[in-house]
Amino acid sequence: MTEWEAWIGRQDTSDDVLDPQQANRMAVTLDRDPTFRAGDPLPPAWQWLYFHDIVPASQLGDEGHPQLGVTMPPVPLPRRMWAGGRLDFFKPLRLGDRVERISTIRSISPKEGKSGPLYFVTVEHEFSTEGQRNLIEQQTIVYREMSSTAEPARASAAPAGAEFTTKWSLDNTALFRYSALTFNGHRIHYDADYSRAVEGYPNIVIHGPLIATLLLDLAHREGRPIGRFTYRARSPLFLPSPFTVNGADIPGGTRLWAANDSGGLAMEAEAFAEPGD
Repeated sequence: MTEWEAWIGRQDTSDDVLDPQQANRMAVTLDRDPTFRAGDPLPPAWQWLYFHDIVPASQLGDEGHPQLGVTMPPVPLPRRMWAGGRLDFFKPLRLGDRVERISTIRSISPKEGKSGPLYFVTVEHEFSTEGQRNLIEQQTIVYREMSSTAEPARASAAPAGAEFTTKWSLDNTALFRYSALTFNGHRIHYDADYSRAVEGYPNIVIHGPLIATLLLDLAHREGRPIGRFTYRARSPLFLPSPFTVNGADIPGGTRLWAANDSGGLAMEAEAFAEPGD
């Protein structure tokens, strides 16, 4: 068994108090009024504002994430990307509550992609309040080789037929605030020189979790019930280009997608009224 294979099944337990002011900081980042108070339900996907990995600066990699082998398995590829995930909502998380999170490395899968070797790491997080399950989340992170000449994934055409749409034009300040709120040190989200010269992107990259949050936000504000949400990143979004989040009803749920300013698909998702088993 390799060193990284031994991480499969590893668990970590942490807890956090869902401070209403952290949610209000997110609200103003989205240019909304800071009206959250203790007892209010936490909007879907805003758990990413809490439960941060508290890692000393000396244990961070050049890209700003904790070094491999600190919080994530030491797979032999360095470039980290958020591939997708699933969230099952059972009972609302409420601001002011102390919540426990149990994190488990569920799988590590080496694969061969068009651009070379890949490692997919799936992490499950279970959130509960006073022993009552609130949310189960699965995140899939993909690792690949570092290349300053790598071409970002080309976007296929986004779906047509959106029934509701919101356009977003984010800037460096919004991404800086979101990085701070989620304690995300990845330099592709605030350091344009690093993003271009080291990771081969044309500009600063908009966070995958932020795009997923805005898709869920769209469904939530349109009054669509959300019990399960699945999402998959298809191509990166970059500053300063605007993008849209879109939705349309499907049998039993809502189809959601994010599109770049050229109509290319950036992320696709589905939301259903009931959580999974």
